[in-house]
Amino acid sequence: TVGDPTVRFKRPAEVHGVGGGTLRYLAYVPRLRPDDFRVYSDDGVAASWPITYEDLVPYYRNVALELGVSGLAGDPWTPQVAPYPNPPFAYSYANQIVKRGCDKLGIRLWPAPMARLSSYFDGRPKCIQCGQCDRGCMSHAKSSMDVTYLQKAEATNNAEIRPLCVAAQINVNKRGKADSVIYFDHAGDAHELKASVVIVSGGSIQSPRLLLNSKSTVFPDGLGNSSGLVGKNLMQHLGYFSNAVFDARIDSYRGFFGGATSQDYAQTRKDNDFVRGWRHDLHSGIQGPVAMAKRARSWGHGLKQYMRENFGYVAGVLTSGEQLPDERNCVDLDPEVKDQYGMPVPRITFAWRENDNKMKAAMRKNLMDIYAAAGARRILSMGTSPGASPHNLGTCRMGNDPNSSVLNSFCQSHDVANLFVVDGSCFVTGGTANPSLTIHAIAVRAAQYIVEQGKAMN
Repeated sequence: TVGDPTVRFKRPAEVHGVGGGTLRYLAYVPRLRPDDFRVYSDDGVAASWPITYEDLVPYYRNVALELGVSGLAGDPWTPQVAPYPNPPFAYSYANQIVKRGCDKLGIRLWPAPMARLSSYFDGRPKCIQCGQCDRGCMSHAKSSMDVTYLQKAEATNNAEIRPLCVAAQINVNKRGKADSVIYFDHAGDAHELKASVVIVSGGSIQSPRLLLNSKSTVFPDGLGNSSGLVGKNLMQHLGYFSNAVFDARIDSYRGFFGGATSQDYAQTRKDNDFVRGWRHDLHSGIQGPVAMAKRARSWGHGLKQYMRENFGYVAGVLTSGEQLPDERNCVDLDPEVKDQYGMPVPRITFAWRENDNKMKAAMRKNLMDIYAAAGARRILSMGTSPGASPHNLGTCRMGNDPNSSVLNSFCQSHDVANLFVVDGSCFVTGGTANPSLTIHAIAVRAAQYIVEQGKAMN
């Protein structure tokens, strides 16, 4: 459901498989900027994180080394203390075409840090730039979780992956501690798994769904929900996926999707009538003849003419705007619809709010200016809609005050000491950066905390 009944919310982008969303992510791994953690103190809106950029610096570095990130240190927006383990990818020809417009407008560009290998690393080959990252990586050059952390975890013989299983409920004992997890296997049979610590990592849609479904006499409103904020403050990046047609034969369907990025517009500007901003990512446009042909909505001569005029001549820019948290944007349990296991499906209530709409208008104008300066023949598409972004964030925010947050700074439930929620739902604000690296860094920090507390018998 959405605030405006005339707007349809697309089905949220989720991946259910061993490796999660990283199986299909495009492997962009920029950091959040220092100011992204202090939105309330800087701009007087939303809320500030209970941690700082500096708190995450060593964990950002740890993850970059583990994943073999390819990038160039020293960008003008995020303090970088050490070089990346692999060199950056060069700008594609499509990037260079659009870059002309960015240069004329004074928009600085930088090679995007990528969790895919530009050189041989840790027993994995370098990327062949087939451009199909969102379909999975057969060569294992993309640093998805199935070929990095999970593979190494299984090798220790201390971790077991149980695929094709669905967690449905977390049980608590009389003392209010998480005690076990009820899950269904691939055959639909229910099992109970005892646990001394439970870590939920289902993402910003499925994690609150699981907590809300785990009601008990101790937690009648859902597990860990004394604040009433489980499921609240769902955020997505405000994305314009745009393309333009140029006179030059770009053949942008060859090679990787993107490469050049800018955060020059990411912070609040005094001359705007909204707060916060957006990131630019230059990309190769619509890839492959089938993707282009599907846009033609014609057949025969009309389709052929459309392909001759457009295929191979397209390049584009993607914007990711920061959406402010709003309790009205939320995930709860559908009162009627249930899945095959009898578990209520998540119900999404979401709308663009005043700040979002003002930012979207400014983003659209900015994109038009870039294409005009780059010499585009015409705009092919300028698409955006609620639910289109794959970056679902918030719904179990972290904070110091149990009355205004669900988790502490280590992703530990304020209500249940042995329950952790470690995924994008812990985000307080969304920033403009792809969230993957920050989710990884927060996860490493939380894991370290869990180990330390366990050793201290806490």
